[in-house]
Amino acid sequence: AGRRAVFSVPLDLAGVPEFQRKVLRVAARVAFGEVASYAALARRIGHPGAARAVGNALGANPVPLLIPCHRIVRGDGTWGPYALGPRWKTRLLAFERSRPAGRTRAGGATIGA
Repeated sequence: AGRRAVFSVPLDLAGVPEFQRKVLRVAARVAFGEVASYAALARRIGHPGAARAVGNALGANPVPLLIPCHRIVRGDGTWGPYALGPRWKTRLLAFERSRPAGRTRAGGATIGA
């Protein structure tokens, strides 16, 4: 206990629409203890201005335990919606922040202290 396990699980996202697959792949790369904004993900997949569509794609995440969409927040650093509700998103982000993992960032701005 107290140590984060790193593991790799093969995922078959063949039934997921291409846009959502791109979003999920980029979201999966947001490191433990870090956050990124919906707009930052939209830019990373080559669709600047598609932050709302990114949020919708994350809202339909078929594997939230494996692709941690709770790490995606609004550009102003507020949490935004989460499938399991705001209480769980707050708990998960607080848990990750309490572990040494570097800075938390959203769209280039440091979040929290």
